Amino acid sequence: MKLLIRTLVATAVSALAAVAQTDSAGEFVAPGTIDVAQTRLIPAAWYTSDLLDPAFALPDTAPAVQSRPASRLLPENMSFMERGLWGEHGFFRSIGIAGELTPESRKSELSARRTMLTMHQIGGFVTLGLLGATVYYGQRYLDYSDRTDRSNHQQFVTYAIVSYGLTGLLAVLSPPPFIRRDETSTTTIHKTLAWVHVAGMILTPIVGSMIRKRSGKFSYDDLATAHFHQVSAYVTTGVFAASLVVITF
Repeated sequence: MKLLIRTLVATAVSALAAVAQTDSAGEFVAPGTIDVAQTRLIPAAWYTSDLLDPAFALPDTAPAVQSRPASRLLPENMSFMERGLWGEHGFFRSIGIAGELTPESRKSELSARRTMLTMHQIGGFVTLGLLGATVYYGQRYLDYSDRTDRSNHQQFVTYAIVSYGLTGLLAVLSPPPFIRRDETSTTTIHKTLAWVHVAGMILTPIVGSMIRKRSGKFSYDDLATAHFHQVSAYVTTGVFAASLVVITF
């Protein structure tokens, strides 16, 4: 009986060892060369494209990907800008900012992506605060025509535009994710709203400069244009806040 038990245990151990060295298709692979496309034990972080996912970088315990072709280290549905900047022959690789497309370089890029998108989120809250202050002093100037409010409004306009631009660049220039899902998510809504507040951030200052030029000084003699500028500012700030809320909560 003991001999039978020992035989069964030895057989089970051998079978488990064999399974551990086969991929999902049942083919034998050498240890350390498992292709992530063939194994189901893939960390979720490898596939994420959500801005707030807690792991944008490949974990240190991720399986080796030496057998994975370079072309498959990038998502298939890359945008034109992503392909131009981070593609296999992209601009950042040609000038040496990004290394040759390898599993090791992609791991570093995904770590950088996580850092940049975290900074993008923080910059979003900073920008929202600056936009709020800009709208506040703009409304006070409309109500009281106080020169101090006008000066504060102008200063916060500059701060908000600079912060908005830098925050946007952090997302635009970040490396692409490992795999991008073709599905509607909070990230999709966030990006859709971004097109709206980008248009507002372009239109609102232009209308404001028209008011200044038309009146000869920063006053609101042309009430129709001033009210359009006011509504545009409120809508832009509201849409920007919504885009930040959907990706955060």
